[in-house]
This record gives sequence, structure tokens and C-alpha cells, in this order.
Amino acid sequence: MAKPNKFFGNSPNPAVALPAWGMLIMALALVFLPSLRTAALILYAADWLALGIAALTAKRKQSLVNYWGSCVPIVVAIVLLNFWYRRYTTPWMRNIFLVALGFVLLTLPMLLIAEKQVPNMRAGREKYWLRAVALTMLVFLAAMSWAAASNITFDQSAGSLRTACITEKWRNSSRTGGQYHIRVAVEGLAESLNFDVGRDAYRRLSEGDAVTATEYPGFWGAPYYDVTLPKSQKEN
Repeated sequence: MAKPNKFFGNSPNPAVALPAWGMLIMALALVFLPSLRTAALILYAADWLALGIAALTAKRKQSLVNYWGSCVPIVVAIVLLNFWYRRYTTPWMRNIFLVALGFVLLTLPMLLIAEKQVPNMRAGREKYWLRAVALTMLVFLAAMSWAAASNITFDQSAGSLRTACITEKWRNSSRTGGQYHIRVAVEGLAESLNFDVGRDAYRRLSEGDAVTATEYPGFWGAPYYDVTLPKSQKEN
């Protein structure tokens, strides 16, 4: 008889579920509470360490990726972090990747060991190697999102202004509406930068329009850029 899939099962392990829901709360604070962004990202990273320790030491072993009570809030938190830091453009991601790699090395080994200890009856239909791959992808995405968001949030520099102009604009259509983008040539940069903009700004802007790009050094040494649109209206 096939084992039931436990993804939507009830009674998640509190030791694992509480840190996972804490990540979601911290991600919401990052997006909606500017004054708490630094603290939210520090606590978000601490939640991942707490999750690894809790999963490793919990007496009642439970798959992290097969239970909605732990997996869903983590996925939503990652989406929120991506939504926030994508308002900016970070063209060189090498330093971000190195920071994310440190994040992964601190958390993933504990989670993989804990996942290996989950009894088959609590693991659903998926074999361990499938769950390990899913868990690795989940941690890597969380690490990249955290590194990119902290590179911006922890940076307290004023930034330097650069003149720029729009060279191209385009829209990616979807059933839910679509995404709007502009490509900007910045003075002093060999490569153009891409920015996401709102629908109203997309309709108002034209190729050749002058804009102002602000360059920041980034906390992790990965420069990132923000753009100020004409009429001092910044679209996200």
C-alpha cells in the first residue's frame, strides 16, 4: 500500500514549524516595516540556524520539505525577499554568491542530516535523495535572497548620482497582468542596467528619456543601483 503524502498533513513538529513561521514574519517586516529591516534580516538568518538545530535535535523527526507547516512559510518568505530586493539592480553577483555559500554551509548540512533521520512513514512517497535535492534548492534560494537583501539593507552609504537615459523598454505579459522593465545606459558603465517599473511609469516613459541612477557600494562589496524617474516619481 502506498504511503500517504504528508505535505498537507496536520500536526507539524513545533520545533521545526516555529522557526519556519518566524522566517515569514521577518520577511513581512522587511517588506512593510522599513525601520525594522536590519533587525528582520538578522533574525531571519538566526531562524535558519535555529531551524537546523531544531531539526537535528528534535525527538520527533519530520520531513522539512513534505509538511506545509514548515515548507510553505519558508517558500513565501523567499518570494517576499526576492520581491523586495528586485526593486534594485545588482549587476555583479560574485560577492553575493560567496556570502550565500557561507549561509548554505552553516545551515544545509544540519538539515540534510536531520532529513536523513526522518522515518519512512513520515517521509511521504518521496525518497531521501529527492527530498535532499528539494531541500538544497530551498536553502540555496533562501541564502541568495538573504545575501542580496542584506547587501542593500545593511549598507548605510549615501550613494553617488549618475546621469543616465532609457535605451529600451519592454513588457513580459502573463495571465495576472505582466511585468514592466526599462533598460538604462548609465554614464561611466560599460553595460546597461535593467530595472523593474510600475505600469504607469512604463506607459509614461519613452526611449531616450533622461533618468538618474544612484550607485551604492553594497554592504558585501556588491555594488547595486536604484533609479529615479522623471518628475521625481520612483516606481517599484
